[in-house]
Amino acid sequence: MLIGIDLVDINRIKAAIERTPRFLERVFTPAEREYCQRKTNPYPSLAVRFAAKEAVRKLGEEYSKGIQFHDIEIKNDAAGRPYILLHGLAWQRSQEGRITMDVSLSHSRNQAIATVIATRGVLE
Repeated sequence: MLIGIDLVDINRIKAAIERTPRFLERVFTPAEREYCQRKTNPYPSLAVRFAAKEAVRKLGEEYSKGIQFHDIEIKNDAAGRPYILLHGLAWQRSQEGRITMDVSLSHSRNQAIATVIATRGVLE
């Protein structure tokens, strides 16, 4: 089992987006941007997704080396529960290593946190 965790200051993400609008396209998939931008204040949702992507990238160099932000997508199921959808190199490595991931997201007014637990074993 591998664990990745990341804590992000929401205002830091907001400032990065305001300073460099391309940041949104570079980091977030179109579906993530659409989901977050439907909210009155999109920055907590964007920040917590950024934290989740960073948490995945912190699972260790063996897994995360070369993985891009768009290879990791944070989605919500019908009940609103977040999950990770992998693409590209991240998906390939998860298949090779039979890795499944669970994610937990939370944010307050100022900070966003994400924890990712990766387990090796049988893929569902």
